[in-house]
Amino acid sequence: MSNYDLEHKINELNERLENAEGGSTLGEWLNHVTLSGTIELDYSYTDPRDVADATSDSTSDLDIGAVELGAEVQFHEYVTGNIIFKGEALDGDDDRVFCDEATITIQKEGFPLYFAGGRGGQPFGVFESHLINDTITQDCYEVAKTGATLGFVPGMLGLDISMSVYKGDALIEHLDEAEVGAAVLLPDNDDVSSCIVNVTMEPVEGLLLAAYWDSEPGEYERNETAGGTIHFELERITLDAEYIGAVNRDREPGNEEYKESAWFASAAIQLADPLEIALRYESFNDDIDGNQDGHLENRYSVGANYTLFEKDPFAATLMLEYRRSNYENENGVTVEDTVNEAFAKLAFEF
Repeated sequence: MSNYDLEHKINELNERLENAEGGSTLGEWLNHVTLSGTIELDYSYTDPRDVADATSDSTSDLDIGAVELGAEVQFHEYVTGNIIFKGEALDGDDDRVFCDEATITIQKEGFPLYFAGGRGGQPFGVFESHLINDTITQDCYEVAKTGATLGFVPGMLGLDISMSVYKGDALIEHLDEAEVGAAVLLPDNDDVSSCIVNVTMEPVEGLLLAAYWDSEPGEYERNETAGGTIHFELERITLDAEYIGAVNRDREPGNEEYKESAWFASAAIQLADPLEIALRYESFNDDIDGNQDGHLENRYSVGANYTLFEKDPFAATLMLEYRRSNYENENGVTVEDTVNEAFAKLAFEF
């Protein structure tokens, strides 16, 4: 090798080292990162404030509903990472900032198997909503837990079959926290012994069908829950229906088994490019004979979403919702059986 060639090689190596130490390598990484976020300002009005007290007055609230910052990172052609940090009630006494989602997905295009693992919503339920509030099925049955999913996509009819495992009793605990009147026995389980089987398919454009089954260990027998979803889009109209209910519930020997269930049906219509109107009916069945004070029966909701302005990737949306909830009333005196609520949300997304 001549002195000229040697000098040329040394200069080329120096340039590579300078690039590695400088900003070009960081720039290359940023090309693989997609950032997103949300800031929401929430207003709510509730009358009465306490369903257990018929003499209770109304209440209202105004706060930062949620702040989210998320990043999707394409680590490799086959490996994608997602992380979302979330803050709630940031101007109150119960400020919370936490990691809401952190997942890794391994999937090769054209290969029928994939793996997803990490913290986030597990594949049980679809919970499609065009209103401010979550659906009754999500209120009762969402499984937000660290889990691992192995899936199979055969490449026909949009079919996706998966099985997931996670630790603990996330579904039963969430159902109890919903406070809608479900009679559940809370077990003490800290093993990775809960599982979900999920099957989704899109046989034609605009139509999504899904069925799912969840099993968690109990004190005496397993808690099993199953459900299904239909989602249909046609031009400016979107229709959704979802049902989830108990198949088997843990109970002490000799005690009666209560198999609660929840379902909703909704419609959303895009009246114009910036304006959408949404309607929803929701129902909960506690499977307990007679009326029980404070147990939810049904809800009616109507809302509107108006895009104030939009410039990709930024959008500002004003959302309004009115909701009427009807509750069982055993004695008709001390417990209110109807609650009226109004909600408004100003959401900034990027």
